[in-house]
This record gives sequence, C-alpha cells and structure tokens, in this order.
Amino acid sequence: MEEIDVAVVGAGVVGLSAAWRLALTGRRVVVFERFPLGHDRGSSHGPTRIFRFAYEDPVYVRLAQRALPLWRELEDVAGEQLLSITGGLDVGDLGYLERCEATLRTCGAKVETLTPAARRERFPWFEGEDDPALYSPDTGVISADAAVRALASAAHGTGAEIIDGTPIETLEITGDRVRLMAATGEIVARRCVVSAGAWVQDLLSSVGINIPVRVTREQVFYFRAAAPIVPFIHRAEIARYGVPAFGAARGVKIAEHMTGSPASADARAFDQDPEGAKRVADYVRATLPSLDPDPVAFESCLYTTTPDEGFILDQTGPLVVASACSGHGFKFGPITGEIVASMVVGGEPPLSLEPFSITRFA
Repeated sequence: MEEIDVAVVGAGVVGLSAAWRLALTGRRVVVFERFPLGHDRGSSHGPTRIFRFAYEDPVYVRLAQRALPLWRELEDVAGEQLLSITGGLDVGDLGYLERCEATLRTCGAKVETLTPAARRERFPWFEGEDDPALYSPDTGVISADAAVRALASAAHGTGAEIIDGTPIETLEITGDRVRLMAATGEIVARRCVVSAGAWVQDLLSSVGINIPVRVTREQVFYFRAAAPIVPFIHRAEIARYGVPAFGAARGVKIAEHMTGSPASADARAFDQDPEGAKRVADYVRATLPSLDPDPVAFESCLYTTTPDEGFILDQTGPLVVASACSGHGFKFGPITGEIVASMVVGGEPPLSLEPFSITRFA
C-alpha cells in the first residue's frame, strides 16, 4: 500500500492552489480529481470571475488583499495575465453599502461613494434608477479557466502529481494517517486535504464529520455588449452581478446570486431553467441598455453554501477541510492554498482561522 506525504482531494481552484503551495515545501503531494481536469461538473469552471476587496466583513477584505500579490505571483509563473484590475461597482442596498464602505476604509482599501446622479454620469450603461453605489478601484476580472490551468501547471512544475478521473469514495482516519479508498486501490497519506466542493459532505461523513452545507445549481448567461462595463454587484430583492468579457469569455456574464434549485453533486441538471433565464433577460433589458438581451452562451455551476456563507478552513488530526466556498471563493484561491499549506506543515497561518472553523455550526 502506497504512503504519501499529502493527498489533496479535489482539483478545483482551492485544491490546486493548496497543491502548488504544498509542493513548494518539498513534500510529496498527490491530487485526486474524480473527473477530467478542468471539467464543468463543479464550481471552478467557466471563463471569468470577479475579483474584489469590497466586502462588509473585514475578514474577507483582508483575505482578498492577501490574495492579490499571490495572483501576481501565479501570473509570473504562468507567463500570462490572469487578473485584470478594472475597478467595479456595488449598487443598491444602502445599509450594505455603508457597512462595506466603513470596512474598506478600516482595512486601508480605497473606496468612493457615488450618488445616483454621479453613478449615472460615470457609468451610463447601468440604469439603476435612484440606487446609490460604491466604486472600488481594486475590483477586477479573473480569467478563471486559464487560472485553473495555470495552477495545475504550477503545482505539477513544483513536483505535485495530479491524478484525474479517480474518485475518492471514502476516507478513514487511522491514528496520524488518513486512508483514502478509490476504485484503483487504497492510499495512505500523512496529511489529507479535502477540497471537494459539492462532494465535501459525502466524503466527510465517512469520518463522522457533518457540516450543514446546501448544494444548489446556479446558471449564468453571456451577452454581447455595445460598450465596455466594469464588474458590478446589484444588491436588490434578487442579487445580480455582471462581469466584463475577459480571456475566453464570449461576452459579458450576467447572473443571479443564490436563486438556484437544490441539487446533488452527482445528479444535477445541465439544461437551462426557463424561468430563471427569462428573469435575467428581463433584467438585462431593463437595467443594462448597452447589452443585447438575447444571450450568446449559457452555463451552470454548483454552489456549496454554509449557513453564514463563509468558508470552512479547519482540521481534525491529519485531515484538513478546505471547502464550501459558498459561491464567492474563487478570488481567494491562492491565499486559501497558502493557508492550507500552513495548516498541513504546522506553520503559522497568515491570519486567524477562527472565522472559518467547523465548530461555529455546532
């Protein structure tokens, strides 16, 4: 039976980031992915994601601030641009905007408040009626699929082995080791990182760990634009967001946040939800006049959401859990990987892990 230093279960943005940082320590790292690398079954695929500092919670502002230089480091390794800083808007909910502004200023981030008139003058492509806005110059766009490929290449280039098409079915903690059971056999690891996204609870239940996550299938649409936009989040009765075309994107991404139907990781639909599609098209028609309201592309993804929409970064003996990113985790991938590496090697994490504890749901 083979024994390795670190097993990483799940090759999305978190698992690959962790593998990259762990391989840099000289340990033997093996990543197991149940589908072909870069698949569309989970939460890390697609051409674009928003990068932003703009959160009302200082924990996530500081996490994003620490992620930015690591994205630049990955770009240097990959030899390509993965993140474009464009500036971006938060529009709508005044209470949220006030809290977000205060938090950004406390964390030393730049932010600008915009009256509805100022917002309309500077960003005429957004018809938000009398909604106020915040402008954050640190917001931008990540080329997501390219970032996943770059992380896989960086991890492999520093010595990590990536084995795709190999589901890990169950785990077993035996003393200071973790036994991983796959169809191809058993592996024993001194440390095991579970970064399995929507499959996280199925895996953790095999070692008696239960976390209250909800899996939903969300859908996003891409539209042709007659004028450039910046990333935005519109906080209304239904929260919606937009992401400019970047990298391989076929257009501007527009989607609703957390309106998807409950789903199973292994049994989920890939077809379009007509009711949700109509809502998004109607929103584009009413709010984004520079976009053609007929979408040119569609995709779906899975959200794995905790009750407080926060992450889980915790450990039990030799097992590290780094999952349940609640639909907003991609931008933090490199810093999440660095945190996981510090947990595995027993180093000092770059920030307090208390907000990410599993026990907060007890």
